[in-house]
Amino acid sequence: MKIVCSLLIALGLLLPAAGCVKTKQLERLGLITAIGYDEKGDIIEGTVVLHTFESKEENVTQIITASGNTSKGIRQKQNIKTSHNLVSGQLRVAVYSEETAKKGLLQLVDTLNRDATIGNLVYLTVSKGKAKDLLKKAGQKEKTNLGTYLYNLIKQNIKDELILSPTLHEFNHSYFDPGKDPVLPVLKLEEDKVIIAGMAAFKDDLLAGELEIEKLFYLKTLEDNYESGNLELEIPKERLKEYILPASSETEEQKEEPLFITIDDIVSTKKIRLKDREKVQFSIDIKLKSRILEVSRDMDLGNPKVIKAVEKETAKKVKQETETMLKQLQEMESDPVGFGNIYSAHLDRGKSITRDEWRNIYKKAKFDVHVENTIARTGVID
Repeated sequence: MKIVCSLLIALGLLLPAAGCVKTKQLERLGLITAIGYDEKGDIIEGTVVLHTFESKEENVTQIITASGNTSKGIRQKQNIKTSHNLVSGQLRVAVYSEETAKKGLLQLVDTLNRDATIGNLVYLTVSKGKAKDLLKKAGQKEKTNLGTYLYNLIKQNIKDELILSPTLHEFNHSYFDPGKDPVLPVLKLEEDKVIIAGMAAFKDDLLAGELEIEKLFYLKTLEDNYESGNLELEIPKERLKEYILPASSETEEQKEEPLFITIDDIVSTKKIRLKDREKVQFSIDIKLKSRILEVSRDMDLGNPKVIKAVEKETAKKVKQETETMLKQLQEMESDPVGFGNIYSAHLDRGKSITRDEWRNIYKKAKFDVHVENTIARTGVID
């Protein structure tokens, strides 16, 4: 009897506690799937994309903008503009305007780091123009879950090996590494549709410049290995002129057109080493294995001599474009490849260099680039 009474008393004590548990009804939540930040004078303008669930409509996208001195202050002002409880656990993409990125992202990125509900796989991006305009106009086009749409856009391009992964974790890793700098994709509106226009290169947390979309292959070749990449190359026609088959229907204008060769199924490996520490000279060896997918002029690709010539000229073009990109990065004082880490590894034991010291050394660095392209097979020819 005493045991029964004790159980009843314990149950009575538990019931009030259970009644105090705060429940969150799905219809009351505003799931933040994307955020954007812009400069507005001396303050920050923040935009959130909400995914909400209504009783009549299955899901709805709402976009709310507010201004403040800090991201937390902005969140409070956004809260009073909606009847939904804003939660950031479903955040997928953060968009920073170019103007904001030029002033530094550390404070805004640190806010994401300190939010325990936000995972480190959130994608960080830079927008051409205002982040607010990009999100609002894209939101009008993509009525359902804009944040997820932007996330899938970036994820697909990473999967296709067109851009480098821009997660919060990778940004932090590159930023806090004194021998490397972050890069983030640049988003742009084209006919109210969001596209990836290039890659933003950073000097610490400051936007230093932008690499065009055509240069991303060469950056990824140095930063990572390709498993199945593709690339279109413009080759000076005179270099392969003797291998181009004449066409009777060809006009004089067509004869003067440049030669384009597309290679795909690219598998790449690279080896970067410090050749001379005093002269800051790096040796870069890139090896490609690829397939000819398309050639803009008729060539006898069954002829081994032609294939050897194409291998040589495509390798020469990749070398040239890689050197141009490296020079561009040096002018930006941005080191997304991590040459600083390779240099630091060759310092005397116990010695290290600061970020500023590496910046000055990096300006003087020389790069000996060697490229070898082996064409395994040929594909469709146009």
